[in-house]
Amino acid sequence: MKHIPRFFVENEIVCRENVSISSEQMFHANKVLRLKENDNVRIFNNISGEWECSIKNIKKNLVTPLKLLRVPRDETGPSIACALINPNKFSIMIEKITELGVQNIYPIITDYTQYKTFNKQKVKQIIIQACEQSKRLTVPKIHEIVKLKDFLGNLSENQKILVGIEKENVAKMSHCVEKDIIFAVGPEGGFSDREIALFNDTTAVNLAYFGRNILRSETAAIAFISLWVAKYL
Repeated sequence: MKHIPRFFVENEIVCRENVSISSEQMFHANKVLRLKENDNVRIFNNISGEWECSIKNIKKNLVTPLKLLRVPRDETGPSIACALINPNKFSIMIEKITELGVQNIYPIITDYTQYKTFNKQKVKQIIIQACEQSKRLTVPKIHEIVKLKDFLGNLSENQKILVGIEKENVAKMSHCVEKDIIFAVGPEGGFSDREIALFNDTTAVNLAYFGRNILRSETAAIAFISLWVAKYL
């Protein structure tokens, strides 16, 4: 069966009205997948759903929506507050948690954070490509970088944070996962004692035992989101 590529577009999709995809998307369709004009591709977003299209004009990057395949719908999923880490590892983490269904990504700076910024345009592209590959309709939102203390201070009343720690005198992580949850992931070296104390003083935060093994940040993020998926999907 021939692979039909999916491409994310931001604008509203209307049947028979040409839609412009990016030059990178058209290059992938034409040069990598060897598709030609009148061949089929799919475009999607959470505003208009997913549509079957034909390639109208390769030089102008135009496709024509022909048939609605999936109606737009709300996709539930967890959120994650993750300390900035090595850019390559950060990219892997973003890709995998997007595939698993994360809805919000909050980059945070902690006491042991070694990296203070990231390439936002590159990360957005990784997110979009992961959505295209995993058949998601929604694209997770990546928020602005914020210090951990400020992030906790700006939480709304109904938001809850779950932090995995190594101490066994707290509830197991698997028992604490709620449907509307934000997982907090520290950097290499974990959270400092000062930050653990800050978590203890924040009513929205639950500390939970996540096992004896010390996980890399990207592994912990993937494991956290996988726990949520196993429970709610």
